[in-house]
Amino acid sequence: MKTQFALILFAGFVLYASATVYFTEEFGEGWGKRWVESFPKKDEGSQGKWIVSAGKYYGDAEADKGLKTSEDARFYDISAKFDKPFSSKDKTLVLQYSVKHEQNIDCGGGYIKLLPYDTELAKFGPDSKYYIMFGPDICGSTRKVHLIFNYKGKTTC
Repeated sequence: MKTQFALILFAGFVLYASATVYFTEEFGEGWGKRWVESFPKKDEGSQGKWIVSAGKYYGDAEADKGLKTSEDARFYDISAKFDKPFSSKDKTLVLQYSVKHEQNIDCGGGYIKLLPYDTELAKFGPDSKYYIMFGPDICGSTRKVHLIFNYKGKTTC
């Protein structure tokens, strides 16, 4: 009986561990070919430039690389496509990323947005359509995490 339970438990872990990963990024060689910067604030002179860095604080400089904003008080927009369209209908969807603010900021955020597959990435900006928006927002003494869903044209926070 114990062996049967252990095999069933092991089979459950194998099924859980074999979940489909639709997108992952480690910002190694070739990352700039997978990501498209857009510049909605370029004409105003307030568009910033992304760099890849492990930042000030890291465990492993190579393994902990990520996108980093290179200038304070700027706007940043970058996006990447999934390899193919997908649906999370009748499935559990896990959307995960990490962000660290290494400087003291007065007002800003670090959002991830799940976009429609047909989004024109070069035109991506604050008003682009999205399905899910998630991330921290800091403005003055207010610190909160946004989680916003757009479904059939309706926004739910």
